[in-house]
Amino acid sequence: MAEREKKVLIIDDEETVGIGMSEMLKDAGFKAQYVTSGKDGINVLKNTECSLVFMDMIMPGLNGLETFRELKKVRPGIRVVLFTGYFKDADRDIFQGVKEGMIDAYIRKPFFSEEIVSTAVKYA
Repeated sequence: MAEREKKVLIIDDEETVGIGMSEMLKDAGFKAQYVTSGKDGINVLKNTECSLVFMDMIMPGLNGLETFRELKKVRPGIRVVLFTGYFKDADRDIFQGVKEGMIDAYIRKPFFSEEIVSTAVKYA
């Protein structure tokens, strides 16, 4: 499947990050959709096929790890790339996500557009 046919879902409560990532991926030929909460992301995956999810780890409501668990129930094979700018306790949560088979890759904020696009090409 060509990149332009692959759909990527972005889940982040920070609008500037979500919109920016969406534009980066669209410019690279992906179909990208952005939502602001884990709950909204779960609802999108219930009704839409996606190749990859980029998701912030620290969000209000369902945090990244809780959202991962729900995403995997809805789409067991979905690939997930985690990102965060907050490092406190991140290693513990990342280890838990890898152990549970939920995290395919991890990116620390701030990131460059090339890093987002190359990760999408690799995992989508």
